Amino acid sequence: MTTSSAPQTEAAPQPGPSRIVTAVQTGLAYDVGELSPNSQKNAAEGLRNDRMSMVRCYERDDDFHFELQERIRVTVPDEGAPTCSTCPDDQGRACRHIWWVNDQILSTVIPGQARSHFQYQISRDGQAVRRADEQEPLMFHGFLKQGGLERLARLGGWWKQDPMVQQDVREVEETVTRTLSTFEPCGVLSKQHGQDNFEMLQQESQALFARYKNEVIRQVQSQPFLLIALGAAVPEASRALLHLTKIHSRIERIFFDYGLWMAMRTPEDSNLEATSIALHDEMTYLRSFVVSHNPATMAVTMQLKVAGILLYTLEQLVQYAGDIQQNAVVTIPQYSGLGLQDRSLLHKMIDPRSPEIFVLNILRTLGEEVRYSKMIQERVEALADKLREGDEPCPARYIELLEKFVGLDG
Repeated sequence: MTTSSAPQTEAAPQPGPSRIVTAVQTGLAYDVGELSPNSQKNAAEGLRNDRMSMVRCYERDDDFHFELQERIRVTVPDEGAPTCSTCPDDQGRACRHIWWVNDQILSTVIPGQARSHFQYQISRDGQAVRRADEQEPLMFHGFLKQGGLERLARLGGWWKQDPMVQQDVREVEETVTRTLSTFEPCGVLSKQHGQDNFEMLQQESQALFARYKNEVIRQVQSQPFLLIALGAAVPEASRALLHLTKIHSRIERIFFDYGLWMAMRTPEDSNLEATSIALHDEMTYLRSFVVSHNPATMAVTMQLKVAGILLYTLEQLVQYAGDIQQNAVVTIPQYSGLGLQDRSLLHKMIDPRSPEIFVLNILRTLGEEVRYSKMIQERVEALADKLREGDEPCPARYIELLEKFVGLDG
């Protein structure tokens, strides 16, 4: 959900019982003048508090549940008023958490330009909502049932998942495995030093990858935001991965930077630390990154960022590739036979014949305005220099393709 640090706004006092409170996050205006002083206080706090955010929502046994970041659960039952898992039922008055959830639900159907045109009312127990100039109440449960929680979660940017259902966890495991397999540090390993060394190196590589994958899954199960979970997993596995490949920090950079750009987050509509993006959205972005490769639909500035980070990552991979012998987990001679094409990640990223390739495919889909930009050309030139000057020269066709895509082919 969107958070804001803007101060609470209230309209000037009006004659009679009317008191209009405007929700900071959604901009919806509520007439709370007919409520008790305690209910007015709860409404003002709930509509002002910008620290709350939705963690997930789900439907179970005909009731709707909304979990907030503070591990608070607001339930909208089939019969009766909404309840809060932490606040006492104070004579039927809705607490600030109920007000906040009701405001978020209502905002999914009110166009942004119409939010300040009317005043809405919620009963003091949070049971009904209606526009101030209408007499017919709208029950939240009926509204949720009619609109469907799936649609409302999508509109609100919430993560829809029942914690008792393991399907989402399994999907996370499959997605993490599929995504990280693209960067798995074991490929066509050299057999120059004998079958025993080859098998030992392959087993070590697979074991370290499994440790990283399992740590990611463990983090995901305890924290339902994939990008954050990927970052949290890094410290646990960094030493082993750093010794084996010296490139895992670049993998982390891809996930974080590309994921952020794909989401096109701005300070106005998203706050990664406070709210993040729902898990299914993050999985969609990562799946698009590895499988779909369709940046051509983005704005030019976004395409420049995408191409820039991928080329920069390639440049870093080439730079770190030469450090493997000095940081090997196993003895150095077992790495001496590994050429550039044997280093699976770098090979997949630039080999035009590789089924896992994505860098050249992405560059190929970008328009000339992006590919021929000075920033991209300079990045490709820097990458080409590293590929040509490395201890293990890169095949010329790779460099020629990279230069051709950005207009540097002669």
